[in-house]
Amino acid sequence: MNSVSISNELKEKRLNEAVEVFSRDTAGSALLKFTELAELGVDEALSFIGNLYEFGGEGVGIDYSKAKIYYEKSIGKIGSVASYLGMIRIYYYGLGMERDFNKAFELCAFLDEDCRHPHAYFYLGKMFMNGEGGPEDLEKAKRYFRESWKRGYVFGLTYLGVAEQRSGRRFYGLLVRARAAVAGFWIARRNVHDPRIREI
Repeated sequence: MNSVSISNELKEKRLNEAVEVFSRDTAGSALLKFTELAELGVDEALSFIGNLYEFGGEGVGIDYSKAKIYYEKSIGKIGSVASYLGMIRIYYYGLGMERDFNKAFELCAFLDEDCRHPHAYFYLGKMFMNGEGGPEDLEKAKRYFRESWKRGYVFGLTYLGVAEQRSGRRFYGLLVRARAAVAGFWIARRNVHDPRIREI
């Protein structure tokens, strides 16, 4: 890494420019910008680099091992929530490695305690509902899905309905899922890219 440092004001300006490239240009252009920033010590860029390697795009191939490296660096340096979520996805879905529900659970539990993130609650709910990494517990699953929904994540409500149906409350579960569909529809009408309706 280059040890040259830049002022906080310049860091923020350059980071905003890189985010703009990230949303407007190819993934390859964004990767160059974020890599340059990371070399200048802008640690916030590390999570974006991990994300680019996780999802790929024009000019960037998917490389889960590189994504994991950058997410780990980001967590170590600034504790980026986005990087925690990236690592959760890697362990939960087994991206480029064996699935590791215990590690995913550990990371979710940290986010649960630290920042009460809706996606962490959602993954915890899925793991308890499906008995992934431990015994199935539909009551705990429902509690976590409710918390995910309380914090705005629509799929938390959808899966609460699924968990209710698995608990034998079929009609009530169907009503909950219908409510989630309506909520998702209205959110999408305002902004189809709203993170509250993005599948993770």
